[in-house]
Amino acid sequence: MKTLGLIGGISWFSTEVYYRTINQLVNEQLGGSNAARLLLYSVNFNDFKIIQETEDWPGLEKMLIEIAQTLEKAGAECIVMCTNTPHIVANGIQEKINIPLLHIAEETAKEISKQQFSKVALLGTKFTMEHSFFKDRLSNHGIHPVIPDSADRQFIHNSIIEELTKGIFKAETRKRYLEIIEKLSKNGAQGVVFGCTEIVLLIKQEECTIPVFDTTRIHSRAAVAFALNS
Repeated sequence: MKTLGLIGGISWFSTEVYYRTINQLVNEQLGGSNAARLLLYSVNFNDFKIIQETEDWPGLEKMLIEIAQTLEKAGAECIVMCTNTPHIVANGIQEKINIPLLHIAEETAKEISKQQFSKVALLGTKFTMEHSFFKDRLSNHGIHPVIPDSADRQFIHNSIIEELTKGIFKAETRKRYLEIIEKLSKNGAQGVVFGCTEIVLLIKQEECTIPVFDTTRIHSRAAVAFALNS
């Protein structure tokens, strides 16, 4: 079994889901008392939040490169960033390490392709919805990403930063998300990508009228596949 290097804490609520899911999936496949070999570097979310608010992407890249290199030196054989938005600098990180970085958008695009969907809604921070790092990965697989309108994007972004990453999950926020998803479905979205690892803590598949692509679980499954691939 290979050792996975997890970069977590952005936020710790979703990192907890990663840790549990990866270990559960390993145990399901190997049985007995088996669990994953993991190295976890959990950052102070407030440090990341400050960088994100100022859109200091070079600063974020520098910070995450140092963390990835630390994990590599400690024995990690693959880097898994347990979050979506920091993948905005994933290419820069990959260039500075000698082990693979498992890209969350690439793994999500592969999963959507298996379902033969050509158009999906993308929800996440405004950076995930508006920048190209996630949408380009979808487009490269022939998948057309659709995003909410400006007002809905701002609502989603604010709710992620001020609620979900703080472990606050409100019924009224869930209702608004479901309304946004329904609106995007009527505009042709065949499925919806939860491009923020906290959204799955707010909304479940059974609450949605279209298929959900949960990036946390997709990313976790890909990490386990890498770890167990001999």
